[in-house]
Amino acid sequence: MAAGVMTGLPMRGWMSSMHSNFQNPETKIKVEGLAVDYNFIKTMGIPIIKGREFSEEFGSDMTRSVILNETAVKALGISDPIGQKLEESNIIGVVKDFNLHSIHTDIPPLSIHMTDKYIQQVAVHYRPGMMNTVLPFIEAEWKKAAPDRPFLYSTIESLIASLYSSEKNLSTIVSIFALFTLLIAAFGLFGLVLFVSKSRTKEIGIKKVFGSSGNAIIKSFLRSNLILVLISSLTSVPVTIHFMDRWLDNFSFKTIISPWVFIVAFVVSAIIVTVTVFFHAYKASRTNPVEALRYE
Repeated sequence: MAAGVMTGLPMRGWMSSMHSNFQNPETKIKVEGLAVDYNFIKTMGIPIIKGREFSEEFGSDMTRSVILNETAVKALGISDPIGQKLEESNIIGVVKDFNLHSIHTDIPPLSIHMTDKYIQQVAVHYRPGMMNTVLPFIEAEWKKAAPDRPFLYSTIESLIASLYSSEKNLSTIVSIFALFTLLIAAFGLFGLVLFVSKSRTKEIGIKKVFGSSGNAIIKSFLRSNLILVLISSLTSVPVTIHFMDRWLDNFSFKTIISPWVFIVAFVVSAIIVTVTVFFHAYKASRTNPVEALRYE
């Protein structure tokens, strides 16, 4: 299935016009335009929720029909859009909202019109895995229709990849820095726990002299260190949320920051602390109290 279009999706440019709100004519609404050929809506898989799409059976569709998206119907204040007029065009259908541009921008009010003069691209719907079969056929047909113009093509995947290339690069850079930060933090945490454990060797000896068991000493060490890890984890939550919210403000469509991110970070830190403290506390608890008291 194929259809012509003036500018393919996702659009990189803007073509808009001003229309009066149906409920309040003094209010002007900016509505973007998309010029298409027959079967474009079906080719792109855009759901029609009211009315119909453009059809060759209706001769007026080419010049006097328009299809709106949900946002346009709401922004223009149209209660029953099918059959009403938008300027000189009859509203024949309403499509479900779809992303006209990138997700950095909101879905705008959109009017879809027919054209047979400004077709610059052809959208082709093909089954997965059929690219190598379909492409030679399309190229052959293109050379028949426009032998003086070069055959250029791109897939929707490549268009989306180029549209969000900066986000992909940022994701790669952040991932690399996050990995190094995690390693540095893990070694730093290991060293800090080791230092604290060593500095409390005499304390362990004194506790053993006064009858503390090895298990009690280990539990005491784990409890004090895990409390510090919990405090540091809770402190990092508002800072992380603040900076992530600032970054997400660049997008119109946002996601929430999963609490699992903070839970996993806490669990990793707790495991490092637990293993390190347990190893040194256990070793110290097995040491002769006399040797522990002599430790400098």
